[in-house]
Amino acid sequence: MSLDPDGSRGRGPNRDGGYVKSLVLRAWLEPGAHPPLRVRVVEIDAGRNEQPVVVTASIDQACQTVRRWLETLPAPGGGRVTPR
Repeated sequence: MSLDPDGSRGRGPNRDGGYVKSLVLRAWLEPGAHPPLRVRVVEIDAGRNEQPVVVTASIDQACQTVRRWLETLPAPGGGRVTPR
């Protein structure tokens, strides 16, 4: 399991009392499919619940999805932000 920047495992309050969002990319190759790449992007909240964001076979769409998601982080009230 990876650690948050504060050394925790995603439990308990953030040192600065801020908000935490996680985005997970799952990528795999499907033999015989054209293109074979598949990418599933999900958002994980502090309760470990998954919210699907996109499923795609496009590298460009996966990158655009991550960019849009990251751009919502600093926006007040932007995106689904989970209090920790």
